[in-house]
Amino acid sequence: MRIIFALLIAASLTPVIAVSSATDAAAQATCRQKCMDEESACLKRTNNKGQCGDKAKTCSGKCK
Repeated sequence: MRIIFALLIAASLTPVIAVSSATDAAAQATCRQKCMDEESACLKRTNNKGQCGDKAKTCSGKCK
């Protein structure tokens, strides 16, 4: 009986885990896109890859 309950609980949690991991992946992709957009805007403004690349790297580090 305990095994059946354990399997039922595991089966009921599987969709929740799948949805949350998909949501996390989408959020990370959105965050990375935002960082790339900010880097592009910085490059257009300053034309300084060193300055803008550091900001993008810092921003991307926060997306994980």
